[in-house]
Amino acid sequence: MGVFKLKKGYDIPLQGSADRRVEKALKASAVAVQPIDFRGLRPGMRVEEGDSVKRGSILFVDKQRPEILFRAPAAGTVRRIVRGERRAIQRVIIDVSEDKAEEFPSFNRGQIADMSVEDARTLLLNSGLWPTLRQRPFCKIADPDKSPKSIFISAVDSAPLQAETDMLLEGRENDFQLGLDLISKFSSGPTHLSVSAKTEAFFSKFEGVELHQFSGPHPAGNIGVQIHHIDRILAGDIVWYISPRHVAQIGNFLARGVYPNSKTYALTGSEIIKPYYVKGLEGALISDLVDINIARNKQRLISGNILTGRQTAGDGYVGFYDDMITLIPELSGRRFLGWLQPGFNANSFWRLFFSKLTPGKKLAPTTDINGEERAFVSTGEYEKVVPMDVLPVHLCKAILVEDIELMEQLGIYETSPEDLALCTYICPSKIEFGDIIEQGIIAMEKEG
Repeated sequence: MGVFKLKKGYDIPLQGSADRRVEKALKASAVAVQPIDFRGLRPGMRVEEGDSVKRGSILFVDKQRPEILFRAPAAGTVRRIVRGERRAIQRVIIDVSEDKAEEFPSFNRGQIADMSVEDARTLLLNSGLWPTLRQRPFCKIADPDKSPKSIFISAVDSAPLQAETDMLLEGRENDFQLGLDLISKFSSGPTHLSVSAKTEAFFSKFEGVELHQFSGPHPAGNIGVQIHHIDRILAGDIVWYISPRHVAQIGNFLARGVYPNSKTYALTGSEIIKPYYVKGLEGALISDLVDINIARNKQRLISGNILTGRQTAGDGYVGFYDDMITLIPELSGRRFLGWLQPGFNANSFWRLFFSKLTPGKKLAPTTDINGEERAFVSTGEYEKVVPMDVLPVHLCKAILVEDIELMEQLGIYETSPEDLALCTYICPSKIEFGDIIEQGIIAMEKEG
């Protein structure tokens, strides 16, 4: 087992981590599948508004690769197909009714072991769960026509208020093993499973994986960081990755022969009274999960964590790859004295506030960014929160001037917006590193 002790990074001291208890959502009125959750997806619709669907019915396919299917997480009626700019489809909303499900064949471990790679690929594509597999570079749905040099799974919970992986998989150990057996077939190389000291006991019993232990501050749990330290991506390489929850979801499908739609979410943030875990449906309407738990009326609601999640609202839906919902105070109006306040309850990576005198104190962040965008100055501080051999400022400047060759040399293949999210958090110039990295990924993908 590889042991990696990372020193670079930063754990933001936040209030509102979820208690280790799981409750059931009181209602399930609507769900949605959102094409905007998938990079570069152009959906080809297979349903229209008003159509009745079963759990597991095909809603749309990827126009560029029509073998990749997207299935309904619940039975009901297609209420609305929401479109954005240039009529791009944003989400497909289903009003939930009596649960009726499409039926598929079921499999055990012996049958999976005897299955060919091509049969396993066809099975997963038909299940509608292929989008759970993503690839680096480009952070998009894995290309089923290619084979990765290795597969990565991260069970290191380092993101702010991150849902604890063992809580998401409680009672689903058999499903996780069955899912591992299937996805391990897609690569001739190893399947790497990264754990922390906290999750090692839970995951050490599974077969067919190489175990690695990571410790240190965030972003130690990021797939990109783990790939960088275990099996670096070079030009021409492809690596696939998947979350532990999605591995268990694949195993659930294989064992039961129905599209799995149950999902455990962590309800987190200082604006939730007694945060906890809730069991609801995949793609659930957020107000079905958190409406009665909101502490005050002025919050920012985020699907995901505060660094990489998407801002939404009570009538929004949880993202496909998100396992948590975060509520933090929304700033309204100017603060008296602004940054001149002593900041006993304000957090900063820099030694600007008195809160640095109490490093163990958990704080309730607001949405205030404490300034506006200004000159992009290289300070040498960004490297302190990036545990990779990447120069964040130099890479971003190469992207901004569209120097493809220099971007390659500086590690664009290895990075994603989430890997440099902390650079945005600590940036005195208020630069959105994630947006620039996304711009670079799009440019590299166009270059082929």
